[in-house]
Amino acid sequence: MSTRLFDRSRTGVKLTDAGNRYRDAVATGLGAIHAGAAEVAELSDDEQVEVVIACSEEVSHIFMMPRYDALRKLFGERVRIRILTYHYSMQYLPPEPVADLILAWNATGVAHEDHVVIYREAVRPYCSPGFAEANSDVLNGPVTGWGGLTFLDLARPNEGWASWDDWFEVVGRPGTAPRYVGYDSYLYVLEAASAGHGIAMGWRHFIERNVETGALVPLTHRFLETDNYYHAVLTEKGRRRPLARKCLAFFSETT
Repeated sequence: MSTRLFDRSRTGVKLTDAGNRYRDAVATGLGAIHAGAAEVAELSDDEQVEVVIACSEEVSHIFMMPRYDALRKLFGERVRIRILTYHYSMQYLPPEPVADLILAWNATGVAHEDHVVIYREAVRPYCSPGFAEANSDVLNGPVTGWGGLTFLDLARPNEGWASWDDWFEVVGRPGTAPRYVGYDSYLYVLEAASAGHGIAMGWRHFIERNVETGALVPLTHRFLETDNYYHAVLTEKGRRRPLARKCLAFFSETT
């Protein structure tokens, strides 16, 4: 059966609906062939190829390590996955030529070809089972009565994530000023909460392992969603590399 791809008239030639679909399919196929050829070219020599992902120390520990084996299986032995961590005291991220892809906060949920949204921020408070039991009378009451409890916090400048003030703004504030204890790293916040030293803000996708092991328990039934988003973003170097785009697609599909 034949299908018309063009409509001819005195004014010229234009594609039919079927012609437009055929053109788009051909363009997609040629794009895939081009990407495949470029990827093969990256792997054409005997040396191991490296894909570099830049993220904070906490994200490397909490988010990347559980996904590291899946990334290695995706790329195979010829591709080395390097996690490049940076410290909050740096003004920004490592120099772009080093990294192919950066994980960072962004206040937009819109994705495009150079970055994907890994997840939308959602938070709720957590503490150790022992802390919850010792303070059950207070914790089972309204948040307005939580003023005598200890809240664990990050002592460093906020880089775009939700704060205790953001959470109190929605659920209500303690009647008396809370006592905050600040830590230099979110890893330390989780360790302190697990040791029974207070209440930690827990991020969905960051807190699961602590909950699965029983080290922490949630203090509310629901997460509070915010308008903050965690992104995977290609650098200028990564945009030129099919392997980096393959890595970006992995993050798009992993959560």
